[in-house]
Amino acid sequence: MENKTKKKLIIGGLTAALLLSAGSLAAVVTHSKKDQSEQLSLSFDAKKIAKEDAKYSIKDVDFAIDPATFQLKLTAKDHQFTFGGNQPEAVANVKKNKNRISWEYPEKGLHVAVTKQDDHLQVKVTPQSEKAEVIEFPKIQGDHYYLPIGEGKSIPADNASWQSYFQENNELDLNESFSMSFLAAAQKDTAATVIMENNFNQELDEDSETPKLDFQLKTNLNRFNRKQAQTYDIYLSENNPVAVAKLYQKNRIEKNQFTSLAEKAKTTPDVNKLIGAPHIYFWQSRILTTEDVNWQKLQKEDHQKLFQQVGDLLAEHSEDGREEFDQAIAALQQGEAYKYEKNTILTGLNTVLAYPDFYNPEVFPTLDQKDQNYLKSVKTEMPTERSFSINKQLLKEELADSTKPLEQWGQQTSTNVIQEMKKSGIEHAWVGLANWNEGLINPAFVQTAKKDDYLIGPYDSYQSIHETPSLDWNTAGFKDNPDVYNNKTIMKPSGEYVSGFLGKGRKVNQTLIPDEWHYRLKQVASKEVPFNTWFLDTDAAGEIYNDFNPKHPTSINEDVKARLKRADGLADNGMVVGSETGNDYFNQGMVFAHGLETPVIAWSDPDMRENKESPYYVGGYASLSDGIPERYSKQVPIKEEYKATTIDPEYSVPLYKLVYNESVITTHHWEWDSYKIQDEVQNRRLKEYLYNVPPLLHLDAATWQKRKQDIVANTKHWQAFQTAAINQEMTDFTYLTEDKLVQETKYGDDLSVIANFSDQVQQVKDTSLQPHTALITNHGKQTVIENQKAGNE
Repeated sequence: MENKTKKKLIIGGLTAALLLSAGSLAAVVTHSKKDQSEQLSLSFDAKKIAKEDAKYSIKDVDFAIDPATFQLKLTAKDHQFTFGGNQPEAVANVKKNKNRISWEYPEKGLHVAVTKQDDHLQVKVTPQSEKAEVIEFPKIQGDHYYLPIGEGKSIPADNASWQSYFQENNELDLNESFSMSFLAAAQKDTAATVIMENNFNQELDEDSETPKLDFQLKTNLNRFNRKQAQTYDIYLSENNPVAVAKLYQKNRIEKNQFTSLAEKAKTTPDVNKLIGAPHIYFWQSRILTTEDVNWQKLQKEDHQKLFQQVGDLLAEHSEDGREEFDQAIAALQQGEAYKYEKNTILTGLNTVLAYPDFYNPEVFPTLDQKDQNYLKSVKTEMPTERSFSINKQLLKEELADSTKPLEQWGQQTSTNVIQEMKKSGIEHAWVGLANWNEGLINPAFVQTAKKDDYLIGPYDSYQSIHETPSLDWNTAGFKDNPDVYNNKTIMKPSGEYVSGFLGKGRKVNQTLIPDEWHYRLKQVASKEVPFNTWFLDTDAAGEIYNDFNPKHPTSINEDVKARLKRADGLADNGMVVGSETGNDYFNQGMVFAHGLETPVIAWSDPDMRENKESPYYVGGYASLSDGIPERYSKQVPIKEEYKATTIDPEYSVPLYKLVYNESVITTHHWEWDSYKIQDEVQNRRLKEYLYNVPPLLHLDAATWQKRKQDIVANTKHWQAFQTAAINQEMTDFTYLTEDKLVQETKYGDDLSVIANFSDQVQQVKDTSLQPHTALITNHGKQTVIENQKAGNE
């Protein structure tokens, strides 16, 4: 999901953190720097892992198939699974031997070959004519489903909440809806896992006329894939989500579609700084803050030319215009500037520092010729640290003694917070900025974060373009904007352009902007602003496209390759790359992802998005004081109807982590940070440990002071835990109670987490585990994560 870079649409919202037990989780991993550095020596033996995964497949599977209906039955000793059939079709050219059968559907223009392999059945469907429009296979029916929706879901076929979900989301686009390319169903004690090459052009339809969930997978054919065979690898296993996930992992490794963190760290050594790190969106877009201004002096001084210049620039470039700024200045001059007016003035002054025409010789007559020439040379380019530096100096000279020294601007509420975090024992952190301008305007903040071994970098997006670029939404502007807008944007088959985010502008063909990332990186990252991580919005979220523009027809496959090439380029330049959601077609290109564990919830529900009187209203985007917007800081409950499909542990299963624990670090979407959901803070904390998911926080200076004790306590323990868990496979996931509310995960041979999501005391491993607590065991040493209920106030 794309963001405006903005003052309004920011990623924020920290409420509270939970204290763990007083018992030290340092028992899980010795927390000395020496021992931690040893733990960070990443390694991954792909051949060994694939060999271990092979044990989950049932061998010697026989099959029977009806070519007319495509009904398929798989049988093995004590196991069987039957796929549903379609309406009978005319068939031709049937050829059959012991391990293979093939035939044609002449009316559909399809050729089918079914081959028995050593440990699975392979179905290959090849279009043979232009009249081939869709492949309808498989039709899958089960008592239970394991689907890669986000981290993973375990879905009973008769569950009302899930039936409602699929009725509302029929014709589910798997590019966006599935994090991995498989679907699995269980019939009694047997599971069948169908693995596709990818989710491109795939949709999942649910038959709403049946009393239980059953599904039809459809592959839609078009000019780009009509000549390509579609392959489906079908594995039988025990009815166990671990078996399903591990067979998928084996398949991805064998097809060279799995890249480990160890391999990524060879290209980008700073990957190690992500291990044990909380993920923190830090919000301060201003360099001149209220702490930096002597308002009494400012009121008495004459800065009319400056204020007129700022108003003119806001009128020309800002979506909000100048009216509120002018009114605030009038109030200041009358001695009636209160908190709202001061914030409005500060917003205006800081905003215009990014504008290329901030310099006006009538307002700033003393600027030397060298700096004048530089500003002129970059006027049509993206802002740079130097252009910000010149503009800040101009503003300081004009405001003079009504502000603190320039080098102190903004530091109390930004750089000082980073220094406190480090001193408090937070060894590593990922620090994200909503806009690269927040780094350009405050290089000391970025420098300090990097010096303290933190990762810090901006949000970036290449998805949308606006015909007239907005300085407040700068990722939607490109170096050669008219050319990109008119000649490099995506068309639907109808000839209509694909609209950009929020219906503005158009979507960009990624294959036609191969150098844009390098231009942005060159303008933004520097010795003065040493970013070392980069967040690519939407690239791993499934918003990928076939482009039917006759000027540049492009397939989804080519689109994805272009996105991966961009990520590789950033990694080669030292950036630890992350993206939205984490769908695994982008596995090679990302080290971390935001949105897999908790997605955007109910984007179109008016009670959550529009009705401000609703208890479920998530809050607005505006932030008066440049802090965290209510959209992210306000704790809200979510409706019961959404719980089963989003956060309920009964239906959650770590399919993704069973595959990619040693490949991608995943956490929540920024809209639903670790503390956002009222009355669910503790359960989500338990799941973070259970699934090896770093906490995602939102900080500004005020929130840091309010929550520092909780954040520091949890981060100390999180650092130790993830250092132990990240360099091992998640090897097992089990339910320990019939109601599925007590769950256990295992990492390697000696590390386990048991989480009690229930309201009752549970007896596990000679320990009475209190409600909503977790037990971590490493090499026989136990630590309990207590239910403190902090963060729910």
